[in-house]
Order: sequence, then C-alpha cells, then structure tokens
Amino acid sequence: MIEKPAAIAANAVKSAKWDEITEGRDFQAADAPVLSMLCHWFAVMEQCIEDMDDMDGQLVYSNRMEDVKPIPQLDIMKKASAEIRQLNKQLGIRDEKAPEPKREVSIIHVLHQDRQSRAANHRRASAG
Repeated sequence: MIEKPAAIAANAVKSAKWDEITEGRDFQAADAPVLSMLCHWFAVMEQCIEDMDDMDGQLVYSNRMEDVKPIPQLDIMKKASAEIRQLNKQLGIRDEKAPEPKREVSIIHVLHQDRQSRAANHRRASAG
C-alpha cells in the first residue's frame, strides 16, 4: 500500500479521502503527488459545501456597488470538480457509474414471443 504523506495525514478530510481512494487499489509511490492533489481538491469541495451550508442556501450576494453576484464558492466548486475529474482520469480512477450490462435478445426469442402473442390474440378473437 502506498504511504500517506504527512501533510495529508494531518488533515482529517484529506486523510479520509486518501484512505477511501487508495483502498483496494494498487498505486505506486510515484502516484503520491497526484493523489495528494486529488485529496486537496476534495477538501476544497468539502469546504465550499460547508460554507454554503452555513449561508442557509444563499447563492448570490450584493457587492459594495450593489451588484448581485453569485457566491464565489460556486466557481470554486466548478473548478474543483473539473480538477477532480482530470486527476481521477490521470490516475485511472473511474468516477462514473459503470454501464449496466446489455440484455441481449435473440431473434428466436423475439419470434417466439411474437408467435405467443398472435396465438393469444387469436384465442381471444375466437372466444368472443
């Protein structure tokens, strides 16, 4: 298992994210700087979320000139999200949901169902 850098271990959010990311994966020592950056961006995202929670859902603010602007956390989160996706890609971490396996239907199955449907329709027409 790859050794956790001291700077990551010293931060609870980054340390927990490091453990989550590295569990069950075989990273090399050379991956440590990229993993550290990934943990940092997750911590940035977490801080933005906490800030927004403290603001009771406020998404805009007025500056001194009374211009209404979006809160800076939104742009920071957008940047963090892009960095996380890029670093995941660089490390070979898939962050999207795995595609559902396609159910293959054979032509024989389709023809069989069609035949059963026609037979059922014929029985109903004959009975009525």
